[in-house]
Amino acid sequence: MRHRKRTAKLGRTSEHRTALLANLVCSLIKHRRIRTTLAKAKAARVVADKMVTLGKKGQETDSSIQCRRLVAARLQQQPRHHFAKHNGVSGKVRRDEWRQNEDVVRILFEDIAPTFAERNGGYTRVIKLGRRRGDAAEMAILEWVKDGDTPVRESKNAPKAKASKAEAVTEEVIEESTTEEASTEEVTEEAVTEESTEEVASEETETAEEETETAEEETETAGEETEVSEEAASEGTNEEPDAKSEESKDEPKSDDEKKSD
Repeated sequence: MRHRKRTAKLGRTSEHRTALLANLVCSLIKHRRIRTTLAKAKAARVVADKMVTLGKKGQETDSSIQCRRLVAARLQQQPRHHFAKHNGVSGKVRRDEWRQNEDVVRILFEDIAPTFAERNGGYTRVIKLGRRRGDAAEMAILEWVKDGDTPVRESKNAPKAKASKAEAVTEEVIEESTTEEASTEEVTEEAVTEESTEEVASEETETAEEETETAEEETETAGEETEVSEEAASEGTNEEPDAKSEESKDEPKSDDEKKSD
């Protein structure tokens, strides 16, 4: 039975497991986050936290070289000094590029460890991603904790801090409610203005229709009046020859006419 034995064997020998965890931590230092199985992430997390602890101790001048050698030995990283010229690139340029991007010890001691100077433990986080297709292995992301994720230290002022946080949350909720009310009022005002504009437009259309109807009625009445006037004029012209004929009948006959008769 494996009582009180917390070493994750990961189905590998000790040499293979040590090299695997060293490679995972080196990739984490260079790329800031890695994607692997959940068991490997939990195992590499322990090694990464210990390396950061050595990096923080190495900030002191007395133990700097010792801590750097311990980190290099645990991560199986041997220092490189000679870089030959390759493809027209000088050895100095190649060494600078390697030191900037590939030197794990330098990146740990100069870039990562100073950011955790005020943090006591908990330098990494594991984010679960679900199971992998094929073998259904649980996947996870192992990454460094960001600078803004500062831990909350328990002290006597912790209840006050919690109360202040609760007050801040309530104030934020009140501000959100006020903004929501203002937005609803603005929406209602816009709706009222839209309704008023629609009513005005409908009234204008109704008045325009009434005006067109009145104009049509006026044109109809004018047409009727013209017809009546034309009929009256035609009747007048018909009556004039009748009157002339009657007058001619009423006139006395002359002597010549009587002789002829």
